[in-house]
Amino acid sequence: MKVVKILVPVNLNSGLETPKNCLCTIAEGYADIKSSKNGLIPSQIATLLYLDAASITNPDVQPISGIADYSPLFQLNLSETSYATDTAEDLLVNGVYNELVAVYGEGNVSIVTI
Repeated sequence: MKVVKILVPVNLNSGLETPKNCLCTIAEGYADIKSSKNGLIPSQIATLLYLDAASITNPDVQPISGIADYSPLFQLNLSETSYATDTAEDLLVNGVYNELVAVYGEGNVSIVTI
């Protein structure tokens, strides 16, 4: 499974921050194909943030809530070309990666396989 690793602390609404290297996973993705325009598909990707890989697979661990840096529900446009050629996993993970690069900067996020 591919996830986006955030290599810097994530600020929380409480004023606290997470440790470095939290993992942002895909909860679900929605592509509004019928509203496609100019080669772009309006989309939403819901994400969950966890401290580590073990937390993702443990049903007793809740995701981190109250994220101040970004909304865990990303609204973005996916390219029709990528939609037609990429796997669903790559399409969603790359979309979230690009959005988090805009928040944290190049080099502060990476895609990893867990």
